[in-house]
Amino acid sequence: MRFSSLVAVLSGLVATVAAGAVSYPRPDIYSKSAHFSLKVNGEQMYTVSYDRYDYVHLSMDTGSPTEFRIKAMTESKINTYRISPMNLPIKAKVEGQELIFSLKQAHYLIVKINDRKEFVIMIDPKETDVPKERGDGIFNVLDYKADNTGKTLNAGIQSAMDAAGKKPGSIVYVPPGLYQMGNLVLRNRTSLYLAGGATLRFTGNAKDYKKYFKKGDLFDATWWISTEFDSQDIKIYGRGTIDGNGKNTRDNKYMAKLVVPAGTKNFRFDGPLVRDGSFWAVTPIQVTGCYLTNIKILDRFDVTQNDGIDVIESTRVTVRRAIAIANDDSFSTKTWLEDYGQTVPYPYRPRELRDVTFDDCLAWTYCYGYKVGQGVHELQENVVFKNSVVYKAGVGLGIHHLFGTAAANKVTFENIDIEDLAGSPGGRATWLAIWIREGLKRGVGPITNTVIKNIKARKQGGKNGFLSGWNSTVKVSGVTFSDVYMNGASKPATTLKEMNLDNANHTFTDGIKFANTK
Repeated sequence: MRFSSLVAVLSGLVATVAAGAVSYPRPDIYSKSAHFSLKVNGEQMYTVSYDRYDYVHLSMDTGSPTEFRIKAMTESKINTYRISPMNLPIKAKVEGQELIFSLKQAHYLIVKINDRKEFVIMIDPKETDVPKERGDGIFNVLDYKADNTGKTLNAGIQSAMDAAGKKPGSIVYVPPGLYQMGNLVLRNRTSLYLAGGATLRFTGNAKDYKKYFKKGDLFDATWWISTEFDSQDIKIYGRGTIDGNGKNTRDNKYMAKLVVPAGTKNFRFDGPLVRDGSFWAVTPIQVTGCYLTNIKILDRFDVTQNDGIDVIESTRVTVRRAIAIANDDSFSTKTWLEDYGQTVPYPYRPRELRDVTFDDCLAWTYCYGYKVGQGVHELQENVVFKNSVVYKAGVGLGIHHLFGTAAANKVTFENIDIEDLAGSPGGRATWLAIWIREGLKRGVGPITNTVIKNIKARKQGGKNGFLSGWNSTVKVSGVTFSDVYMNGASKPATTLKEMNLDNANHTFTDGIKFANTK
């Protein structure tokens, strides 16, 4: 890694402001994309080179047209392109090496040109609540000897947070720079603001962190950024980056959950980019009232078990306007055993999961795009996935009832566009897998009252869809299909066969019905 030139680089780098758009400084530990450049209203944005894809993060005004020009720098011309979500009304044109389009609203996009690596464009609305760098109730980490050059491990950010915790309602302000950071505990009624160009970086070295648990099939692990137990009104916001340094961490046989609101109420996350997780990236655990918005999770495909967002034993959670790219599941919910492996540090005894909504999300994964499970040791009820897109996944939509005897009840998948499918996680390779299995002798439980509504499955997957209970008493029951369109069909499916769910693949099920409206 190169840290020596960071101060000089940042001194010359400020947020690039185009008419209607803002791009954020790129730390010199990241390289710019060699494949793509992006101009927004004529101004160059800061692109980043990454593992299987490159990306850019910016904010823009909404309501009036903003022009985007992507240049495919390694191509002599653009022959083919795909802009996802495909259901957006984006009209693009090609001029030589450039793909040109305009947007009136902020979106998260995945652009594929000439079958080369993807370019992920993450566009947020412009910030409306940027705090001052200093002032009453604002604790600037530089005043607590935080090192923003990336040369040393920081204690200053926790020091600023501890000071802010003594004055409820305060803000910890992190200005642009690179901060190698140990464990950070967010205090009751405080906010952490990450300015655009601020990067918090996990070191990857176990000696720098407190051990929270050991996952039996992997390694020791920590919670990197977590909340104080029995707290409330904590917020993380801004346009900075939370970098888990995941590949290096796993190579060092260590892991971290990156953002862990746990045992708290009324938690909010708005805006920062989370990248390179070594394990589950963002995990609300036993939280009551949680709102995650404008959240971007960019994991690598060569790190396993690096889920995007896993909501665990929590109530009244909303994930809205999110993108999660990962080897493992993009978006999921779970309930677990007490004091078992990774649940050892949980603040409370096992709790039910209720009233969780994922809305306006974009998934790209080798595993499940949108999923309930694994882990149903306590009731999971009223989980809704809606208005969302699968760019590519092994399984588009699923309930995998593995581990536990409680019910997964009232799960809804509504208004979801499945664009592409590839891979076979757990032997499933399909647009839909709802199934019950026993694992590690931890019991089985039912799946009840599932709604699958207004689904466009552009691909059906390499294998049949799957509806499968466990036996004659532990079943998948009460499944309603409404307006499911398969493989470009103009009319909704009216039979299981049309949805690639033939008789051999819906054993131990009952109460399956169709309620089409078109």
